[in-house]
Amino acid sequence: MDATTTSTTAPPVREAATIVLVGATSGIGRAAATRFAERGDRVIAVGRDASRGRDLLRELAEHTPRDGSHTFVGGDVSTAAGVAQIAEAVRERTSAVDVLVNAAGLVSRRREVTTEGIELNFAVHHLAPYSMTGALLPLLEAGGGRVVNVNSEGHRAAISGGAVFLDYSDLQLERSYETWTAYSRSKLANMLFTSELHRRLPHLGVVALHPGVVRTRIGRDLPRAQVAMLSVFALSPGKGAGPVVHLATSPDVVNGAYYNRFDRTPASPAARDADAAARLWRVTEELRGPFGG
Repeated sequence: MDATTTSTTAPPVREAATIVLVGATSGIGRAAATRFAERGDRVIAVGRDASRGRDLLRELAEHTPRDGSHTFVGGDVSTAAGVAQIAEAVRERTSAVDVLVNAAGLVSRRREVTTEGIELNFAVHHLAPYSMTGALLPLLEAGGGRVVNVNSEGHRAAISGGAVFLDYSDLQLERSYETWTAYSRSKLANMLFTSELHRRLPHLGVVALHPGVVRTRIGRDLPRAQVAMLSVFALSPGKGAGPVVHLATSPDVVNGAYYNRFDRTPASPAARDADAAARLWRVTEELRGPFGG
């Protein structure tokens, strides 16, 4: 995803768009949902917590004259079965999706795995966007066809230090797990997915972004000292949501690009490695099946 090699703008997104927002019930996702509602968009909010989902719908109703237009879909995006269930619920609610925002995120202090045995960072930050985008592809192609992947400058280097790369001999970090290495590698994987998706389906509008360091619940499992350190210069969720909404709706977004907040920026060299992107796609297909299949 090199900003110097992409030139076409993403397909336009209509006013009053239908937005599927994954990770909508807290942090950046929740703030973005409110912004979309204020624009007059229809929000299909996806999250794990039904109670938070109901609270969000009540909040969104205060920001839109079209009461009842927003809906919540509960489910776990970390598994293939969870994504399939969510996608089916979305299909029941709409025949077209203008924008898919993949904003679910976490930082896991200890190694955790999903019910499928997949390391959790990798499952949520990479496999979930891959599977959700593939499952909703017909709806995206029937609508505005834009995908926004919320990423991180952490794809360049882990906070704990060291270059970020994918170790295919230990992709699930079974031999050695370190919090920020796991997070950064999963974000690199998402960057490579975004790049390869753009190469394979250039008619879609596909972008990734770093929204800034934002005060959210994502690091609630971290030691207090780390949380305090990260919070010193952190933005509010509302400010973090700003570039997400902009890239989801602006007519001037460069297709296939990476943005550091509002600024188009070259991704890391590792994220711009076309051979690495193709290899990861093949490995991902082995884990989750053909894209859109």
